[in-house]
Amino acid sequence: MFSLLDVGNFFLFISGFLMIYTAYKDREVLTGYNFTGTIMLATGISFVIVFYLQEGYYISTVLTLPNYFYWLVVITALVQQKRKDKTT
Repeated sequence: MFSLLDVGNFFLFISGFLMIYTAYKDREVLTGYNFTGTIMLATGISFVIVFYLQEGYYISTVLTLPNYFYWLVVITALVQQKRKDKTT
């Protein structure tokens, strides 16, 4: 049986793919985020995924992964931008 948590995570699942598609089309979108906030958000999602796994919410775990991967891509882009700024 699906819960409201699964329904909400389904919408996050779809939005994750839309965000990844936007970032794929225009990588400049990735440089406008705050680094500290992005790290905190990715850390928070990591703890949520661990909680889902501990509680057996496997559908919600899978539905959360696209958003999680998007924020990992954002972190990577921000780190690359910081390195580029240091060399110039």
